[in-house]
Amino acid sequence: MTNEITISLGSNVNPNDNLERAGDLIINKFNLIKSSKIYSSKSEGFVGEDFLNQVIHCYTDLTFENVIKALKDIEAIMGRKKEKKKFSDRLIDLDLLTFGEEVIKKNNQEVPHKDIEKYSFVLVPLAEICPKKIHPINGLTFKEMLIEKNNFYKEVKET
Repeated sequence: MTNEITISLGSNVNPNDNLERAGDLIINKFNLIKSSKIYSSKSEGFVGEDFLNQVIHCYTDLTFENVIKALKDIEAIMGRKKEKKKFSDRLIDLDLLTFGEEVIKKNNQEVPHKDIEKYSFVLVPLAEICPKKIHPINGLTFKEMLIEKNNFYKEVKET
């Protein structure tokens, strides 16, 4: 069975080269539908260089577990070591955001990824390339989620 997947890419260590290389490796493994623009964001939770972030939308026949394994293999091929701290510099960080319309929680992995709603550096590029795709839990499109997030921040700033 073929599934549409979305993958978040992030790097703040030689980020232009690492995003390009990761994108090439992803496209060699999965069937590309579309790539977002590349966005810059400040490091969160630590002092470090700015991150570059992107989302890639693909098709795959792989199972959820095999997609996760493929992304971990790409990170390893690129030289990513397991960080001890949650927030730190990243050579490359690949996260599976969505797997078809599935809601899955297995082995400390879940889709839809919890960071979709939490971080603009995930939601903005996701809404760019999949504006009408519906979040399988909250029922909103990614574009609606982005509008809601932006309205929330406007309300907070105005008070």
